[in-house]
Amino acid sequence: MADEKKAKKAATEKASKSDKKKSDKNKSGKNPFKAIGGFFKSVRSEGKKVVWPKAAEVWKNTLVVLVVIIIVGLVIYAVDFGLTSGMKAIKNAANETTVSSAEAEVEESDTELVESTTQAQTEAVSETTTKAAD
Repeated sequence: MADEKKAKKAATEKASKSDKKKSDKNKSGKNPFKAIGGFFKSVRSEGKKVVWPKAAEVWKNTLVVLVVIIIVGLVIYAVDFGLTSGMKAIKNAANETTVSSAEAEVEESDTELVESTTQAQTEAVSETTTKAAD
């Protein structure tokens, strides 16, 4: 156990020494323009490693993307059209129910009006008949 503790302590001391050396290098006053130049050199070297697709492959992928966009657009249109039609049907059904109940109320009041008018006419005719008979 004592050996393990000594080994760990030695490893941490080595790590701290290497960290100090790295920080000393950063403080050494490097030219920032060289660092920027090195960055762009590494970017260019990584760009050379990229495998660029051929023109035919780009057209093929473009067509696949356009077809998928059209299919998804048609599906969205169909769902939208279906939901819109359903909402219109529900709205029309609600309006028909309201109109039919209103028509029933009007018919009831018309029937009552006709009955009362008929009754009044019958009474007037019977009064006229009794007066004429007298």
